[in-house]
Order: sequence, then structure tokens, then C-alpha cells
Amino acid sequence: MNFVLTSCGLSMLTNYLKSNYGIEAKEVYKRSNLRKDEIDKEFLEKIEGAVKNLKKEIVNYSNEELKKLSAELNALINFYKGNFDNKNFQLLFITDTYLGEVVADVLKTFLEIKGINAQKFIAKDLKTSSLEEFEVALSDVVKELSSLLENFKGNNYEIIFNLTGGYKSVNSFLQTMATLWADKSIYIFEGSSELLEIPKLPLKIDEDIFKRYFDIFRKLEKGLKLIENEIRNIPSTLVMKIGDDYALSSWGEIIWQKYKLEVMKSEVFTPLSEKIVYSKDFLKDFENLNPSEKFQLNKSIEKLENFVEKGENLKSLRYHDLKGEIAKKYSHEFYPFDGNDSRRVYCNERDGSVILEKIDGHLK
Repeated sequence: MNFVLTSCGLSMLTNYLKSNYGIEAKEVYKRSNLRKDEIDKEFLEKIEGAVKNLKKEIVNYSNEELKKLSAELNALINFYKGNFDNKNFQLLFITDTYLGEVVADVLKTFLEIKGINAQKFIAKDLKTSSLEEFEVALSDVVKELSSLLENFKGNNYEIIFNLTGGYKSVNSFLQTMATLWADKSIYIFEGSSELLEIPKLPLKIDEDIFKRYFDIFRKLEKGLKLIENEIRNIPSTLVMKIGDDYALSSWGEIIWQKYKLEVMKSEVFTPLSEKIVYSKDFLKDFENLNPSEKFQLNKSIEKLENFVEKGENLKSLRYHDLKGEIAKKYSHEFYPFDGNDSRRVYCNERDGSVILEKIDGHLK
């Protein structure tokens, strides 16, 4: 099974509009960073009508017509050798713009007709018009995307990055992610019909900096306040300064997330919040978990940190008070594991702190 991330650009739209409506590519690209409500009404009406027609027509295109229409489909058709495999999952990576979503909608419609499960990944606030905004948005994208990739890897999918289409600035970032996450990347260079496959390169991260300053990196990731003295030993390539605050750069976020996700499978995180405390029994229970369970529990502890500090009680965490006989021993519980796992982490609230006492099945 393959998980294929496809970076989406505007070639499909520019090619179709030029051939069928006489609209030049420059008219499309000058609106490439706009949201729907920022686009002039006349152009918007043309786009909406054209896209409606394209969705109907594209299903009848031959493979050669599809290749000429779209850089993204050119690579996918070559990769699948013309026969789309419905066991695969397709993620359509797009900028947070109206035209980006339009292209992804057409591709999603086409792939689903071919029987492939396709979803859009909208990189929130990601536009190519501002370098600083672009950097900040990329850092947020890494967190979400790396977690998604980790889940698919854990389910034995081969990770493939299709970087034939898309924007150069976005693809440079995705190629960096691919060196750590993808099993291979695929390209078709402009003017060529040959698919180039680049296997995963043997790249080893120097983990020492992350081991020594693990909690500093966690604070940077969470956007907690840090002073210059606290990050003086962190390489400048891994951090960026925004006003008076510090954050992980997009490159720093990529390699930090890769390192952190590996640690999450083996070690329990030391809480950044003083309001969270681990009992000896809880730590003993943690050691008896398998790597996947440790990973899930650490994710839940991060959610619990957000709850005790910011009041964000996510539905997936379900931190709540207990009633009945069990309340004589534990005051609260939350659900640390994915799926239908009925185990809970039992807690007590004392002196403003949440004490994680025990991992156990449903106690009454």
C-alpha cells in the first residue's frame, strides 16, 4: 500500500483556462495567493463555471490528455502505469488559497472516480507572498503532517512524495521533509515524459543537541516564552525570531518532530507544566506499554498540559471527574489510547495539580 503526497500547483487550471477560455496564465498567477472573497467577481464567475465543466470533462480524458493537462497527474499516471490502485491513499497538499483548493477539488473528484481514497491537506495560512508568514505557517504544517505520516508508516504504508507539481518554495520544504519521512520521491521534469524516482537517502540526525535541550525544544514548539539566554546554544538554523519571541524554523521543526516522535515511543515526557505530577505506579505502568501505546500516551499528556494551562479539554482526551465508588480512590480520568481501547489514566486533583496515578481498565 502506498501513501502518496502530491504537491499541487496551478498547471491544471492554467492549461485548461488557456485552451478552453483563452485566459492567460498570468491572469491566474496574479490571483494565486488570494482567498475567495479577495478575488474580483468577474474572474471568480469565470473560474467557477470553468471548474464545473472541467469536473465533468476530466473523467473522459485519455491518459495522454491528462498528462498534458496536469503536472500532478502526469507523474501519477506514470507512477501507476496508467492503472490507478484503489488500495492507495492520496493526500493533496495545497496552499491556503482559493485557487489551490479549486485544483485540489478537481484532482480529488478525479481520483475518487478512479477508486482512490483522496483527501485535501490545506496548509493553514500558507501563502507564498510573505517570507515571514510562509516560515511561520510551515512550522505549523510540520507538526500536523509529521503526525499524519507517522500514523501511516505505523500501518505499513510506503510513503511517497510526488513533487512534480506545486510551487518551488513549497516543494523545497517538502523535499526536506521527504529526506526524513518519505521512502521515495517522484518527479517528472518539465518537457520530459520519464518518471524520476529518488529513493530515501541515508541521513542521520545529530541527536545530541535535542537530547541536551529537549525541554527547550518542547517550549519552542509550544510557543512558550523564552529569553535569548535560554536558546544561546541552539543553532540559529533551527530557530527564528519573530518580534521579541522565538520559534522553531521550518527546518528546525522538521528535524525536531522526527526526533521527538521517536522519543515518544520510548520515554515518558517530563511535564512542562508544574501542575502535572507522575506517581511511581503510573511510571511503572508506562514502562510496561509497547512503543505504540507509549507514543499515544505521550500525545495525550501533551493534550492534558494544554488543558491544565489553557483550559482546552479536547474531545479525544475526555478528561472528566468520576462518580460512585471509584471516586473514593480517584477523582478524575482521561482516555490515553486511540480507537476502542477502554483503558484510562486515573488521576487525583490536589493542591492545584493533576496527579497521574494509574493506567488501568475500566474501574467501577
